[in-house]
Order: sequence, then C-alpha cells, then structure tokens
Amino acid sequence: MNDKYIKHRQPLRAKAEACIARAPEIEQPAAQELLHELQVHQIELEMQHEELCQAQTALEASRDRYLRLYDFAPVGYITLAEDESIIEANLTCAKLLGVDRTKLINRRFAHFVAAEDSDRWHRYYRQAMQQGGKQSVELALRHTGGAVWHAQLDCRPMETLHSPVLMGIILTDITERKRADQALRIAAVAFETQAGILVTDADKTTLRVNRAFSRITGYSAEAACGRKPSFLHSGLHNEDFYRAIWASVKHHGYWQGEIWDKGKNGEVFPLWSTIAAVADDEGHITHYVGSFTEITAQKQAEKILFDTRDRLENQVAHTQMELEKFKQESALVNTALDVLLKYRETDKSEAQNQLSHEIERTVIPFLTRLKGAAIDENQGRLIDILEINLRHLVKSYGRAENLPAVYQQLTPVEIQVASLVRQGLATKLIAKTLNLSPGTVSIHRKHIRKKLELKGKASNLHSYLLSLYE
Repeated sequence: MNDKYIKHRQPLRAKAEACIARAPEIEQPAAQELLHELQVHQIELEMQHEELCQAQTALEASRDRYLRLYDFAPVGYITLAEDESIIEANLTCAKLLGVDRTKLINRRFAHFVAAEDSDRWHRYYRQAMQQGGKQSVELALRHTGGAVWHAQLDCRPMETLHSPVLMGIILTDITERKRADQALRIAAVAFETQAGILVTDADKTTLRVNRAFSRITGYSAEAACGRKPSFLHSGLHNEDFYRAIWASVKHHGYWQGEIWDKGKNGEVFPLWSTIAAVADDEGHITHYVGSFTEITAQKQAEKILFDTRDRLENQVAHTQMELEKFKQESALVNTALDVLLKYRETDKSEAQNQLSHEIERTVIPFLTRLKGAAIDENQGRLIDILEINLRHLVKSYGRAENLPAVYQQLTPVEIQVASLVRQGLATKLIAKTLNLSPGTVSIHRKHIRKKLELKGKASNLHSYLLSLYE
C-alpha cells in the first residue's frame, strides 16, 4: 500500500478499534486478536463503502449539474468529427438548428451552412484542424424551416488518446447583434445628413452634434458639446416663445416650426427646426434630439414672391381703375353714338324721301313718255323693268342688302336673268326680252340655283330672290 492509502486508512482504523473496544471481550488471546483484526477490517470496509457511496452520489449530482448546464446553456455546444459529421450536440444547438438532437448525430454540419458561406466554412474548418488552437468565424446558417440566421463559431480541436482529433464548437446566435450593427451603421449615415442635428441629455446639455450642425452654425463639436442649446438664441424670440416650445415637447413629444438662431459669426438666420423627446421603457425622458435645416434661400424666395404679389395687386388695382375709367368713357361714347345714329337715321330717311321725290319729279315722267312712245311690246317691257329696278333702288336706299352680295357670284347675263326671275317673268318671256333661246335661259337658271345652293325643285328661285329684299 502506498503512503496516501495508509494515511487515509489510519483514521478509519482508529474508529474501527474504538468500536471493537466497546464490544464484549473474548477469552482466547489468539482468537481474540484475530477476531479483533477481522472486525476492524470489516468496519473499515463498511466505512469505505459508505464514503464511496457518498462520493458516487456527489459525482452523480455533479454530473447532472454539468449536463443541465451543458444542455440548457445560452449557447450551442457541438462536437464534430474530422469529416465534419456531428458526434454530439446540446439541446440549445438542436434548437438553434431546428432539428431534434437525436437526428443531428452523424449529419454533416455543412448541411446547415447557408449556400453563400459554404465554401468559406470548408476552408475555415480545414485550417482550424491544421493550425489548432482557438479559431473564430461568423457564418450564415440555415434553419430547417428555411430561415437564415447568423452565428459565431468558436472552435478548438480536441486531441484524445484513443480516438481521432475532434472539433469542439461553441455556437452563438448573433442575428440580433448583426441587426443592431446594421441599424447603427444606418443611424450613423442618417446622423450625417444635410440637416443639422443636436443631441442633449435630459437636462438639455449638448452631448453630440453632426457635421451639418457645425457647417450651418459655425460651432465645432468641441465648442458645442457640454453647453445648453440656448447659446444659439438669436434674441429675436422672447421667453414665452421658448416656454411654448418646451411645453409642446412635454405634451406631444415633439415640436416643429420656424425659429431664428444666431451663428458663431453673429449672423442671424432662419431655420426649420424639429425637437423630439426620447423616452425609456418607463416613459422617462432620457434625451432630446433637435434637427434643423437652414431656410434662408426659402425666406428670400418668399420675400420675392410677396413683393411680386404686392406689385401685381397694385397693378391689378390700377388696371381696374383704368378699366372703370374706360368703362365710363365708353358709356359716354355709346351715348354719343346713339345720338349720332338717331341723327343718321333721320338724315337717311330725309335723303330717301328727297331722292324718291326727285326721281318721281325728274325721271319717272320721262320713263312714262318713253313707254308711250315704245315701238313694240318688248321695248315697253324693258322700260317697265327699268322703272321697277329704279323704284327698288330708291326704296332700298340706306339699307344693307343681301342681293348685291349674292349677285357677286353670278355672271352679267346670270344677273339679268335673276333680275327678271325676281320680277316674276316666265322663262319664254325672259328669253324674248334678252334675245336668248328658252333653253339658254333654263341653263342660266340652273347655274344660278347651283351658285345660290338651291337644291331640289321645292326651292323656288323667284321666292328666294324676293326674300333677299324683305
């Protein structure tokens, strides 16, 4: 027996001897001594057995604790063979991969790697097996349901005496971290927009500003941080204005409107500003975020528009005055024209009467004498036509006539034929008067109807020509 065993056995022997001492004595010395030794060994064995049972119970409890820690750890534990096949995995790993743990065994881990990372996984695994030591890699893995998630793999080769090299892997779900990183990158880009941005704590002390803020105000981040935003006040707004802003932020969570601020160089400029409150899960305000854009160009454009509007309104008012004046003058002119037209109608009527009287006195008597001296019937008819046309001219003196306009479309012979048709002469009589054949007169009548757009026999040429004088 080695020294460690003897040292461990001594207290057990002492306890066994104490038990024997309390037992009844045996009379024979040799037998008593032998029995004593046997009893001591028996008690020692019983006590060793009890200690071994306690140690086994403790080991089993420790093993159970380890298994619980192993299976329900917040990360996945997986062991791979050299050919990437799965030898062992905890429950967390099975849940992450979406497969029952019993069905994971002997499956190749590459089956769960997304296609875009497949080649990178194979290269990484060979390198990790060759180089040894702890290696880490981030991969896109595919859940059995098809969803892709991101994992960090911390790998370490494990050498054993009686088996090939195994690979122990800690599998951590970093999907949310990836999303958070992406959100932070987007937020960082959004923070550096063309709009100026200022972030304060709950006490309104400036914590951070972006480059646009420095460009617009002239204050660097170092000069602005640690100060209250009131260092930008222009002096154009009173305290009631700022109290109303913060009352809106408190009540609605934000304020938006136009404000005038002052830059580092003392220049005052207009801004379109938004102030928003940031609250935690319990509703307590933790930060304020202000964003603004300079609207100097917009204000200048508005001024130009307002000036143009005022100028146009003045021009419209002046034009309306001119129109009203012109309207009054037009009314006077119309009144004068009405008077002149009345005088004109009077003069025209008087002139018509005078012309009619003069023709009746100087012309008609001669026509009457000619008619009496006519040699034949034809000459008398011509004189009658002359008298009728002359009387018509006198009657239509000073009136607008449609007949001359119609006659402009006709030839001289067609005008003569139309004039006789209007007086009611028949075709044969017209032919005899004009020394034409009846057929020629009929042709002229057709031409006249066509030029006057009289279609069909229902349209009477005689009636139409008479209507032009009505």
